Amino acid sequence: MPIRFLHTADLHLDSPLRTFGDLARERRRDFLKTFDRIVNLAIKREVDCILIAGDLFDSTSVGAETVGRVQDAFSRLAGRGVQVVLIPGTHDNIISAESVYSRYQFTGVHILREPAVDEPLRLDIRGEAVFFYGFAYRSDRSREALESMRRRSGDGIHVGLLHGSLKGNPEWEMRKKDIPFSVADLVALDLDYIALGHYHDAACLEEGGRVIACYPGSPEGKKFGENGPRYALIVEVAPGNASVERVEVQTRIIREFNVDASLFAEPAALEAELARLGTSDTVGRIRLCGTVEEPLDTANLSGRVKGNFAWLELVDETDLYNSGHVKRMEREDSIRGLFIRKIHERYDAAGSDAERELCRDALRLVMGRFSRGGGN
Repeated sequence: MPIRFLHTADLHLDSPLRTFGDLARERRRDFLKTFDRIVNLAIKREVDCILIAGDLFDSTSVGAETVGRVQDAFSRLAGRGVQVVLIPGTHDNIISAESVYSRYQFTGVHILREPAVDEPLRLDIRGEAVFFYGFAYRSDRSREALESMRRRSGDGIHVGLLHGSLKGNPEWEMRKKDIPFSVADLVALDLDYIALGHYHDAACLEEGGRVIACYPGSPEGKKFGENGPRYALIVEVAPGNASVERVEVQTRIIREFNVDASLFAEPAALEAELARLGTSDTVGRIRLCGTVEEPLDTANLSGRVKGNFAWLELVDETDLYNSGHVKRMEREDSIRGLFIRKIHERYDAAGSDAERELCRDALRLVMGRFSRGGGN
């Protein structure tokens, strides 16, 4: 008989979320709402157990109010007979004496806190023996920890929890504490399913058509790049087999857009296009590109459209440097013409892309002042 799990990881509760400026406090509440949504999903879908594969919290020292919200949610799960198995991650590790897992108790939660697996945790779930393998990484004691997750004897279902990094990602600078592994390493553990955490995008790892392990990804986007829908996984596991369903759980959604401002002849048309992209639950970043004839007043434009978004960052990457308007003004016998000629000279003599970009930014800034009545 398959056992039904809800698998989540990387919730990062109590993160400062400074990326989102004046929305940061509300975003922290979003993360708690998403955690509550995950708990309610577990109850609604009548899962047998929740697997949390690290970084439930964003740090070892967590605010008491946030801890209280989590304790209350876990108590509700316990009252419904839903057990929780959890491993600390890199952010909420147990190395610190101030670790949240040392200072507080969590009802109904089995925390796998040893630096390696001596014997797996056994729980009897609906008459089925379920064995859980996981560890809390310690740099001084976890050298053979991954190997210690290899399946032990015993009939039943064998499940791993691992907060680690799949080898071969060129964008990821691997550290020892990231616990690097390959798909072959996971296959060698001979477990029925491995609940992964650490990477913030959802992905399943397969071998021979069988799901070996999955990352659920972060259930709420922590920064730009963690865009689009975010998930928790409903996983049904039987001996030698696991089936996985992604369920959207985010409170708000992060989206990034590129808009070619040169396609809009009138400012009102550009404003309408930006407003169209927004929704009340969208945390947005819009990059404006293309060659424009006049500098964009992005501060004013942002103020006019930001009400269509939960939060908006407007980035001006338009090219004024090559516009026909600037080329015409360069020939003027004026302060403006002199400035443009000097900028072009500096640009041509620049020794790096960074210096050339600085010239472009200076031109955009000063031409904006001229266009808004700064004189000539």
